[in-house]
Amino acid sequence: MGGIAKHELVIEGATIFERQCAVLAPRVAEILVSSRTDVRGFRTVRDTPEATGSGPLAGIAAGLAATRHTWLLVIAGDMPYITDALIDRLIGARGPDLDAIGIHHAGRPEPLVSLLHARCLAVVERRLAASELRASSLLTDAGLRVHWITDADPAALRNLNSPADLPK
Repeated sequence: MGGIAKHELVIEGATIFERQCAVLAPRVAEILVSSRTDVRGFRTVRDTPEATGSGPLAGIAAGLAATRHTWLLVIAGDMPYITDALIDRLIGARGPDLDAIGIHHAGRPEPLVSLLHARCLAVVERRLAASELRASSLLTDAGLRVHWITDADPAALRNLNSPADLPK
């Protein structure tokens, strides 16, 4: 997208971030934002200096390190169609014997819409230190106890990666 902040793109009259907040606000205790710049009205976290440039996994680590809660809901900033039903399913699947709730879609995990227990921070930090940066591998290769949602609405998982992905 040429370096623009995708969360600020306007889709159907609202920014992606505003759309996501409308879904999340009634369901979570706090909206924590991983961003290079402060987001007014929200607690913002940044990648640690040693993790800078490590992609989404660094943002996940920053969120897990900063959360004041047991679970961290992870949503990429380029997903404008997240639904209340999907978030409710993720949150509803929590259990004391689980480390994460993930979505398996189109034959692969979707790590940028997931629910992670705070204890996942150690796993994420180990992966960063070892330069194992593929976020999708976090839910499959790290030995986490994951509950998978396999029938999520594909429209809710749609992300915007290029101008061609923007609605006409």
